[in-house]
Amino acid sequence: MHQAKKMKKLVFLSFLIFSFSAFSQGEVKTKIQWLKFEKAEELAAEYDSDMLIFFFRNSCSDCNRMKEETLKNPEIIKLINENFFPVMLNGRTKDTIIYNGKEYFNQQPIKQGSNFRHDLYHELAESIKGQYYYPYIVIIDGEHKKVKNIPGFKPAVLLKRILLQLLK
Repeated sequence: MHQAKKMKKLVFLSFLIFSFSAFSQGEVKTKIQWLKFEKAEELAAEYDSDMLIFFFRNSCSDCNRMKEETLKNPEIIKLINENFFPVMLNGRTKDTIIYNGKEYFNQQPIKQGSNFRHDLYHELAESIKGQYYYPYIVIIDGEHKKVKNIPGFKPAVLLKRILLQLLK
């Protein structure tokens, strides 16, 4: 039964990649195929697979560095695109997000230097000595259970090792 779900996911991902390839006129995929949160949640449940949520802040130098270095590494791109339903979320977004049937939003005003965060980030990320850090990756399975928290900047070699351990 589990093999059938994996096969369904593989077929779907192959179709998804093929579809994107058709529009890119033969270009090699050189970026992560980020999904909207709701779509990733739906697919993770349908295919009994994991979501990878990358939380960032616009003014975060480590977040920008991770986006430019780690998340543009060809091995990381391939690993994430083939094994996860990836989502990139601003941890300070004002958007309402529905997760596991519950609405999450940001009740605080946006202003430079403030320490507010979106309620979904607060729900999924774990504080370290009472502080929340960016960037932050959370892996969630198709049943909404946290599989792994990955706080802070991770170079490609380290993120690859962490993700491969999860896939064993």
